[in-house]
Amino acid sequence: MKLFLVAAVLFAATTGYAQSYTSALMRQDIKSEKTELMAGSLPLTEKQAQVFWPIYRDYDHELSKLADKRLAVAKEVSEKYDTMDAKTAARLVKESFGIYQGRNKLLEKYYNKVSKAIGVIPAARFLQVENQLLTLLDAQLMDEVPLIKVKAGGETKK
Repeated sequence: MKLFLVAAVLFAATTGYAQSYTSALMRQDIKSEKTELMAGSLPLTEKQAQVFWPIYRDYDHELSKLADKRLAVAKEVSEKYDTMDAKTAARLVKESFGIYQGRNKLLEKYYNKVSKAIGVIPAARFLQVENQLLTLLDAQLMDEVPLIKVKAGGETKK
């Protein structure tokens, strides 16, 4: 399952912009696979599951909005690889910080919701599993985005 998730993310990151329909299908596959991994990693009673999964769907919906922003930043870095200027780089870095801060706030918000709904221990496990999945997705995306070009002896300020 994890191999499929990695392959799906890799495929989506490299072709998602060229074919929006394919991107939408791949995003659905990733969400489905991610949900399966969460279900297999978070043992819940039937009562807990009835409460948890609607919360998780809400979380995933909000996370998708941040993921769209993150993919847009990655796309812009890739597109401007040869022409990146300091102003654009600074803006993209600022956007990236905002996305990561937003994601951490989102995780905290939903950890609190899950802990109130089904308890602290299952909520902590939810957070662990989700962080592992996000780290895997982050690594795949980072592997596909080229590092910004820096010329030796280039810009030294701002």
